[in-house]
Amino acid sequence: MQDFYILQRTSHHLTADALKKWYHTVELLAPSGVIAGDDDTSELILSMQDKDYLYIIPLVRHLTEHEAEKIVNGYMRVTTHDFEIETSNVYRADADFSHPFEYDINIDEDARETIHHAMERQNHNAWIHDQMDKGWRFGINLDIAGKTHPAMRPWDDLPEEFKRYRHAHDKELLDYYSKNLHKFKS
Repeated sequence: MQDFYILQRTSHHLTADALKKWYHTVELLAPSGVIAGDDDTSELILSMQDKDYLYIIPLVRHLTEHEAEKIVNGYMRVTTHDFEIETSNVYRADADFSHPFEYDINIDEDARETIHHAMERQNHNAWIHDQMDKGWRFGINLDIAGKTHPAMRPWDDLPEEFKRYRHAHDKELLDYYSKNLHKFKS
């Protein structure tokens, strides 16, 4: 076994999508640069121990207890199967699973920005559909009587002055990520 690792132990064989959820959750919530390898050579190792499947992600160092808890809490939000998480420094989660986000969460700044941007894009595009249902349409100028609005276009087509980023806590961003994991697949 690797010198440094985080592993998921389960009695079930995981599907390709479940493996991606596991890897992407660790990639998102672990500190930057802690996964061994680079973008092109990172790996996931499958092993067996007794009747358990071990899905191992090699790391360049041990995770702290806080770092491991953050990954466990995040993974609990995106999966429904029974599992255990272990790390090379023998961390075992004993978090209160009924309140997985009662602790401070700090997401890597690049990941935070990516998730926040995706969340705001989705919120804006939902607003457009809501406004269209009320009879609004795109117009160069805001016209209440004519129901035209210059922001009635897809988020990616909006000029920067129309983009509004409301403040979002890391818990809210992690919740959004866990519910929209498919949007973050590489």
